[in-house]
Amino acid sequence: MAELGKIEKPPVSEFKAKRKLYVVPLLPFEELALQFDLQNEKIERFWGEVREKIDYFVAIYGDIGILYMEGISHDENMGIEFFEKFGKDSNHYKLIKSLLDRGAVIRGIEKGEYIRRSNLLFEEYSKSFLPEIKEFHEGFYGKDIDFDGWRSYLIRKIRETQDEMSKFSSKIIGELPAEVNGVLIITDGRPVEFPQDTDIFQIRPPAFDEIARSIREKRK
Repeated sequence: MAELGKIEKPPVSEFKAKRKLYVVPLLPFEELALQFDLQNEKIERFWGEVREKIDYFVAIYGDIGILYMEGISHDENMGIEFFEKFGKDSNHYKLIKSLLDRGAVIRGIEKGEYIRRSNLLFEEYSKSFLPEIKEFHEGFYGKDIDFDGWRSYLIRKIRETQDEMSKFSSKIIGELPAEVNGVLIITDGRPVEFPQDTDIFQIRPPAFDEIARSIREKRK
């Protein structure tokens, strides 16, 4: 498995020959912005800094061929229209559009079946903490139902599904063609394996750490 490192200014002579994969670890900014009242300026700065860094790498190593994205099925055709929800003036939209304008294609790294199963499991697990749900189960199965055991089962199935998703995503990313550079936008900390014979660059600008710090402080 290729190593993931934080590299600011890689020597051209060392990395010129191999294909490149630029990994953009992120948090679900749009959702967290609503939950933790994050300033939009911080999110805009993050995507602006990511765009600057990718432009820097492109100027040295050439254009991006594939834009890998989580949350999208591998067999789904996705165009720029999907990202208009962020606003055409947003740096997020401008980043995606600039990559597509230079010839990149979007490819999802998920299997639709796993996405649906994961969503159902998380929804069921969240509902299990509602007193009404427990009452419904006890009303049908009896008061001696092992409700904690049900939660444990859901946790086990969630982990199994996440493992399957990681293996599938790793397979898709591993199909990055030789001589083609790619960008991977993926949730920070999600476990995936990267293809061999590939230089991996993590694009984690200062704005990311600032946003993560703001979230930690608001959670206290």
